[in-house]
Order: sequence, then C-alpha cells, then structure tokens
Amino acid sequence: LAIATGLVDLDVAGLTTEACDGGGGGDVAQAIRNKIEKKEKDLAMERRAVFRDWLKNVFVGQAVISLGVSYIMATNPSALFGGFDWFYSYNMDISIQVLGYWFWWLFIVPSLRSRRPKGPEKKALDIAFLGTPLISILAPVATKDTGLIWLANFVIVAGAYGYAFVLDADDDDESSETNQPAW
Repeated sequence: LAIATGLVDLDVAGLTTEACDGGGGGDVAQAIRNKIEKKEKDLAMERRAVFRDWLKNVFVGQAVISLGVSYIMATNPSALFGGFDWFYSYNMDISIQVLGYWFWWLFIVPSLRSRRPKGPEKKALDIAFLGTPLISILAPVATKDTGLIWLANFVIVAGAYGYAFVLDADDDDESSETNQPAW
C-alpha cells in the first residue's frame, strides 16, 4: 500500500494501515485498501468470537478436570476403570497409569496455554511444556512409581510458575523490541 500510494522509502514494520497510506494511488491502491480492510475485519471478528472469557474459563476447567482425572489414573486407575472387564482382562492398569502422568504434557499444560496467556504466565507454561515431557521420559529410569512421576510433573509446573512470577517477572515486557517480528 505504501509503494502504491507514493510512500516509497517508508519502513512499514510496526505501522498501522493509515500510516502506510499516502492517499491516492488509483484503483490498485484502493484494491489493496479493500483487501487490508477485509482482513482486519475478519481478524477482529475472530478475536471477538474465539477468545471470549467464557472460552478461557472452559480451558481452565478442562485443565482442572484433567488434573484430577490424571492423578486418579496415575495412582489408582481401578477407581475409574475397575468396573470394565477389559481393564483386568487386558492388564490395562500400567498403561492407564502411564497415561495419567503424561496428561500433564498432553492435556493440562496445553489447556492452560490455549488461553494465550501473556507475561510471566506464558513463560511459565513454555517452561512447563518443555519440562513435563522430559520428566515423563526420564523419571521412569529412576522409579516405576507413577504417582511419584505425576508429582514430579506437578513440581515442574509449580516450579515453572514460581520461577516466572518471582524470579523472572520483570524481563518479559510485551511491548519490547525483542517480541516484535523480525521483518
């Protein structure tokens, strides 16, 4: 748009559409304006429709439910699945226990990250997303106690939150230059 309206030597990174519009430009510039306007409207509608507070609350609820279910799965899966014949006939207890501690990486942390948090919480969940699979892969070398592995994942997530909020809260400013695209 800047080139089409005569603003040739303008660095458009970080500028609004209005700042890049030099006026005029004929039909080519108008077509670009219309395209940009349509995309901005679509983006605004998507943001309003998709990330409402109730949906963020659904994600938190999903994480809380997954937390409880995963603990039961990792420590006492027969409480959930003992009434099914397949649980005993196929010896599913260890498989369900392993899935219980993998819930941290598969469901709990992604549910919290899907709310698109900012600042320290984003950093904490990024650390937790990397830390929980490491614990889930490496901890079975040291112990076969799935409840202990579940607890280790809990400690990693809680520790990531503690680190991000207490020790590293000041260096994640959303408006800093490091958070801008490279273009």
